Amino acid sequence: MLMLETAQGAMMRALDWGPAELPEGLFAGACDRVLLGMKVHANTISHARLVALEDTFPRTRTMMGYDRFNERSRRFTGLPGATMQPLARIGKYFPDFLAGGGEPDSVVGLARFEWLWLEAYHAAEARPLRLAALAGMDESALLEVEIAAHPAARYCRPDRDVFALLGEQVLGLGDADAILIARPDADVLVSPATAAMVRLLGRVKDANENRTAIGNLFTGLTEPGCKDRLPPDDFMPALVALLDAGVLQNIGSVPHRTDNRWER
Repeated sequence: MLMLETAQGAMMRALDWGPAELPEGLFAGACDRVLLGMKVHANTISHARLVALEDTFPRTRTMMGYDRFNERSRRFTGLPGATMQPLARIGKYFPDFLAGGGEPDSVVGLARFEWLWLEAYHAAEARPLRLAALAGMDESALLEVEIAAHPAARYCRPDRDVFALLGEQVLGLGDADAILIARPDADVLVSPATAAMVRLLGRVKDANENRTAIGNLFTGLTEPGCKDRLPPDDFMPALVALLDAGVLQNIGSVPHRTDNRWER
């Protein structure tokens, strides 16, 4: 008897490549009855995939129109790479598929935003580092604090039409440099981001093991010759804005004050 995982894998291959992929003896009964059952199952799976895409990209579907979205979705869900994905992850490559199919930048950008939103929604839990935790620190103690990007932290720079569309719901987004996505608590939050905030968050994400000291960030981003150099006066406002958005977390412990000294 086949193990459950092996049997499920065989059934998925049969749905994609035909009944020849079904191992002998997987099902009892006549061959025509087995094929009939597989057809019913295939229709159920196909419908579930289409519904999953609709649920993942509701704004994109509205922008494209139902018929166009449905036609593109059916083509996408017929690709082997898509069919092997679980329903919760089936939309991962859908924006790339739309881009490769010649869809407008506004459609592709909106789809990328919606996928990042879903990634943030499913990201691991973590306690965000809040500005209040750093209040009262002297400069040397602040620069030693090690930070990392929150697991749900995402940002994107889609077509300007996407900024305008989402800006109807998020104050200030229409004129922003980038879109910031976070889930510091229970809800996914979308907020505008400046170029400085994106550079800073990008450097945190690129850091070794996704962790770095605030002092290393400051030195790396403000030194002459840095590719993404920030004016020194822009660093702290960007850091404070990222803390307010809930896209950073503390690695280790924030030092606390004891006898006029900062200790860990």
